[in-house]
Amino acid sequence: MKYAAVDIGTNTILLAIAEWDHEGKVFRDIVDMSTIVRLGEGLANSGRLSGPAMSRTMEGLRRYVHIMTSQGVERFSCVGTAALREAANSGEFLASVKDVFGFDVEVISARDEARYTYLSVRDDHSVRVPDMTIVDIGGGSTEVIGGTDRDFGGYVSLPMGSVRLTDAFVSHDPPVKEEMDRVVAYIREHLSPVACRDGSTLVGTGGTVTNIAAIVAGIGTYDKGIVHGFVIGLGQLRELISFLAGLTSDERRHVTGMEPGREDIIVQGAVILREIMEHGRFERVTVSAAGARYGVIYERCGFAA
Repeated sequence: MKYAAVDIGTNTILLAIAEWDHEGKVFRDIVDMSTIVRLGEGLANSGRLSGPAMSRTMEGLRRYVHIMTSQGVERFSCVGTAALREAANSGEFLASVKDVFGFDVEVISARDEARYTYLSVRDDHSVRVPDMTIVDIGGGSTEVIGGTDRDFGGYVSLPMGSVRLTDAFVSHDPPVKEEMDRVVAYIREHLSPVACRDGSTLVGTGGTVTNIAAIVAGIGTYDKGIVHGFVIGLGQLRELISFLAGLTSDERRHVTGMEPGREDIIVQGAVILREIMEHGRFERVTVSAAGARYGVIYERCGFAA
């Protein structure tokens, strides 16, 4: 059986298609892709989704629907996260999707988003560990999730993401020191009540984290086989932030491993990761290239590693 899940995020829309055997176990990925659409562009300031952002997202979904049809997908779920939870006019977008494509977008709660992200790690032998803290850095929000290889341990959803911080604080290219100081102050203010368990292993997911891994690994073409399970040291992350923060967006485009379309927000996203690592006293982070869309597949098809 082929099952697909689409995750409509603040910065990207993501598609995963997996094929299952008759015993209900994933035996291979068929498609795993992301498209930067910036659905939440300007949302932090206006509280609304813009017309161009909704149009870009609809075009991305049109491409995904074509791929799912050509692959013969038998079951399908589409979920939406922070931008669609928050925008005053998200109903307009949801109605357009229903009208054009004939399916509903399930706008999931922050708790469900965190739980699906947890499942994407717990049910993956290559990244799960007995005691884990999972950080999911998105465009509009960041979830810090606790759990073991058996149980979901709760989460905190923080109102900060790579797009949100860029829209709210950064207007220069490259960002000036005062702007980055405000970014850091905002992150630390929201992180101050967050407790991370001593001895847990940090697992990071989301486009910011996978893009950092690709840059640190020096891979010019994205390779999930390299990125998934890759380990980033705190020292490596600090050096990368220092390097990227001194470049313009145009210069960052030419950095090996940089995902096109992420060059203006990568520094702010990387700072979120650095601040979480320092706050929780983590010296390294293990990268998961899966994310909530895989948690959706695992749960709704009854898979458990």
